[in-house]
Amino acid sequence: MVVGQFTQDVDILVIGGGPSGYTAAFRAAELGKTVALVDPKESLGGECLHNACIPSKSAHFGGSVEERNSTIQALAKGLEQRCSSLEIERLHGVARFENSKTVQITGEVVSIVRFRKAIIASGSSKRTHPDYQDNVCQVEDVYGEFPSSGKILIVGDATDAVEAATFLCNTHEVTLQISDMFLPQFDRELVKFVERPLSNLITIQSHNTGDPSQYDVVVLAGQREPSVGSLHLDTAEVTCSDEGITTNESCQTSNPKIYAVGECSGCHNNAGLAINQGRVAAEHACGLDSVVDASFIPLVAWSNPQIAQCGMLTEAATRVNLPNQTASTRWGNSGLAVALGCQNGMTAITFDPHTQVILGIGIVGQGAPELISEGVLALEMGATLYDLASIVRPHPTFSELLSDTARAGLATLL
Repeated sequence: MVVGQFTQDVDILVIGGGPSGYTAAFRAAELGKTVALVDPKESLGGECLHNACIPSKSAHFGGSVEERNSTIQALAKGLEQRCSSLEIERLHGVARFENSKTVQITGEVVSIVRFRKAIIASGSSKRTHPDYQDNVCQVEDVYGEFPSSGKILIVGDATDAVEAATFLCNTHEVTLQISDMFLPQFDRELVKFVERPLSNLITIQSHNTGDPSQYDVVVLAGQREPSVGSLHLDTAEVTCSDEGITTNESCQTSNPKIYAVGECSGCHNNAGLAINQGRVAAEHACGLDSVVDASFIPLVAWSNPQIAQCGMLTEAATRVNLPNQTASTRWGNSGLAVALGCQNGMTAITFDPHTQVILGIGIVGQGAPELISEGVLALEMGATLYDLASIVRPHPTFSELLSDTARAGLATLL
């Protein structure tokens, strides 16, 4: 029931409580602005915390549904405490722009919020698929209350589809239906280490082959669309396409006082990038000269083995006619990998043979999503093979393979 109405003024209004939204709210508050954060749900965290990123990783590491729920509750509580400590006003309800300076929020009460700047982080919503109507669920449903056995068709070729197939392959009869190629965002040499073992456990087939009615459940991956319908963006002079809200490098929309970040602006399947967009939008709205640098965005998949890359490996560098050479090291050469029984992996470094500057790094193996952060830093700093080769590292660790690979690259230049 809606009762009463009140009006308030804030410096920054953030619409949406997912990772990009709460990151924006926290950063704006840290910079001394008055901030209100609105979301229709009682708990912060969005799809990422409650249904996707966090539950899926908990499931991959063997956590029960009860343990996953406990983790979600603890993290959501932490976000609320952070809001409180930063004196961020929490508003519950559905936001709708009345004009370019005012938003109406409808919940238990009707709030009218006047803002100096607004950041839209409304996320995405489920999209139906015309070819699949019966016994259909979304990929995030795999990690909740899901049948413990049966024939499963997973439709999609990106990271979330492969992660779901990896999670289900030991308990279900899984078919992965791809439209083009397996993990198309990743370098083909890296992908071989993931596709080969998984293809021994599941069926991988081309798009629209087979009858979907033969499966107990059809799982749709990557079938999401920007969640902007209720915002009335036209009243705020904000331009939006089918792909999402149009933004510039600082996440400003067609209305320079309104920003958009995360999946509502077309940033799909990359929570790390969405979080960075939230930070940039908040800083720019607070007067800092912040932009999103998309040069070295890491790509990761929680497959088995895990895979990660950043920058340009051989295929990408060759496409843009950059002189390049690649050195690689198999994980069978790592004492830790052998001791832990995870030798199915590789570390690869692509570099300019004239300058030794690193162009890209790819890692397949246990802990790849963590290890790739060093690769991102190396690329951001313009590091050379010698820089990586000369680092003193703890032993035995997987990170030693980065130095081993850099030294292998140097050896080819002698």
